[in-house]
Amino acid sequence: MIMSIEKTWRDIDEQSDEALLSLLQPKALNKLQSKNPLSTIRKNLLLNGIMGIIIACFYIFILIFFPYWQIQTCIAAVLIFTVWATAGAFRLRKAIDGNVETLSLLEEMQRHYTNIQQWISSQKWAGLIIYPVSAAGGFMLGGVAGAQKSVDEIMSKPIMIWALLICMAVLTPLGYFLAKWLSHKAFGQHLKLLKQNIDDLKEKN
Repeated sequence: MIMSIEKTWRDIDEQSDEALLSLLQPKALNKLQSKNPLSTIRKNLLLNGIMGIIIACFYIFILIFFPYWQIQTCIAAVLIFTVWATAGAFRLRKAIDGNVETLSLLEEMQRHYTNIQQWISSQKWAGLIIYPVSAAGGFMLGGVAGAQKSVDEIMSKPIMIWALLICMAVLTPLGYFLAKWLSHKAFGQHLKLLKQNIDDLKEKN
């Protein structure tokens, strides 16, 4: 009877060790890490930054090959906004460290959550200023490329001034809501999960 009990306990110990070893395997660790919202947010920040670099290069191309001061002024403003937002994405990504050891896990998660929310919010408000400028630049760029005329020639007609104002009035809210949707698509669900993890840690503490 005693031998049977000892054998049973040995089997349990061996099964526990095997289960622990299986969790420590690289594949299992990668699977656990993939469920970390900060890890996904970090990846999306990288994609956001790369896309920002590509868009910035496109704006530089426009500045070089469309030498009209009206277009260049608008595109330069949008380029500055793009560089600022892209730099912010890379800065946030660099600050996120999935292996938190020196600081409290709860404090670290709260800090990242706050910083990312502030970054998204600041882009939204700055966008309300830059979207009309972007719409104006795009309108004049389209006119120059399509009509093969200078900006002064295109904008000399009063109807074109009205068309420009209507374009700015329509595209500004569209740009705002599109940026808001893209931001939610990239970070919304993961920030929600991060906030849930923060709340769970607070309850345990």
